[in-house]
Amino acid sequence: MYDILLSLIAWGAISGISVFFIVSRQKSTLEQEKLKEIEFIKNWLEKRGNLIEEEKNELLQSRQKIEKMEEKILEKEDKLEKKLEEIELKSQDIIKKNESIDKQKEEITLVREELRTKLSDIAKLTKEEAKELIMKQTEEIYEKDVIDIIEKKKKEIKLKEKEVAREILIKAVQQYSWEVISETTQTTLHLDNDDIKWKLIWKEWRNIIAFERETWVSLIIDDTPDTVFISSFDLFRRYIAKKSLEQLIEDKRIQPARIEEIVSLNKADAEKLIFEFGEKTVNEMWISGLPTELLSLIWKLRFRTSFWQNILTHSKEVAYIAEALAKELWADPALALKWGLLHDIGKALDHDIEWTHPEIWGKIARKYGLNDKLINIIEGHHDWVAHTCIETQIIQIADAISAVRPGARRASVEQYIKRIQEMENLAASFPWVTKAYALSAWREVRMFVDCQAITDLQAEKMAREVALSIENNLSYPGEVKVTLIREKRITEYAR
Repeated sequence: MYDILLSLIAWGAISGISVFFIVSRQKSTLEQEKLKEIEFIKNWLEKRGNLIEEEKNELLQSRQKIEKMEEKILEKEDKLEKKLEEIELKSQDIIKKNESIDKQKEEITLVREELRTKLSDIAKLTKEEAKELIMKQTEEIYEKDVIDIIEKKKKEIKLKEKEVAREILIKAVQQYSWEVISETTQTTLHLDNDDIKWKLIWKEWRNIIAFERETWVSLIIDDTPDTVFISSFDLFRRYIAKKSLEQLIEDKRIQPARIEEIVSLNKADAEKLIFEFGEKTVNEMWISGLPTELLSLIWKLRFRTSFWQNILTHSKEVAYIAEALAKELWADPALALKWGLLHDIGKALDHDIEWTHPEIWGKIARKYGLNDKLINIIEGHHDWVAHTCIETQIIQIADAISAVRPGARRASVEQYIKRIQEMENLAASFPWVTKAYALSAWREVRMFVDCQAITDLQAEKMAREVALSIENNLSYPGEVKVTLIREKRITEYAR
């Protein structure tokens, strides 16, 4: 009995546990199903949200496209309105043209009537009288047209002359190429070390004083490492000083007596070298038939400058350009080459003699018995005398080309800026001038005036007044071109 009871209890416990496990499993199964449903709903909501976002983006893009289309439509409407306005203006122009045509027709009718009347009068004249009358009337009618044609042809000829002259000059200049030498007032000498400076300074600057006394230059010794400067406006003195200083440094005996000896020797050698280099220059340029006394003067030009341009380099440049121009103009190229080189020979002596270099050179030429043509070239290239041969004009042109090309000559920057400002201020001081500029290194003044306030005749008068004012109030080399621009701009667009 007891065993049966125990077995029943055990069976009941096992059954309870089984039921518990079954119920628990069912609960977990239900929970999993609920979780799956929740996950499904969540995924569905996310997808729905993405679809809504995509629809929003599509709507935004559609709205932007619609806005762009509206903008394009508005632009087209604006263009159509403008075109309608243009059409309206054109129609008004057509109406005006038709009116003018009608007036012209009326005038033609009146002219015909007048001609008929005159023909009836001519019928009463003799043949000669009628011919004379017709010729007179024809002259009166076409006189202005003939004058206009003549003026037009004159302008065409002037333009053609300028084009031909430009071509000749371009060809001549293009055939020549040479290095540019721009001289300064200092020569730099590099030393092996700064100890040499102390030898130069020796005993209260005695060596420097002796060196400057013998060479007539300034010897500048400053803090620049391994460098001394030789300063003088005379290139020949600087040449002697540099050569002497180099020899003294090499000799290492730097003392007043030795300085005097070296400088004297170099001065004597320089005179020989000047002759040899002059002869070499002439031979390089294939020039012959010059008096030997002129050869030393040629190389002396190497030590002369004009507005910082080396005169020997300038003379060679003039010679080659003159030779090329002479070939183009059927002149004598050999003569142009020779006297292009020699045209400024007077500048080798003009610092010693109180005459201008054309006067000095003219007197030298007469001394050596040169012919009148050559003397005219010498004295005429600066318009001291009237030109009697084409070679004089050729050398004058070549001289001007070499002198005015950019970089050849230079004045101080302050003077340059001051001249430009003075010229611009003077031009701008005239009434109705809106803008004024100095161009081409103050060789041209260009002014813009108010086209509404001034007529063409007044503009011509003003240009003359400005030119006279510049001539009377300013100093300048050569001539100044005054250009007055009265401009009216009308802009239209074709669409």
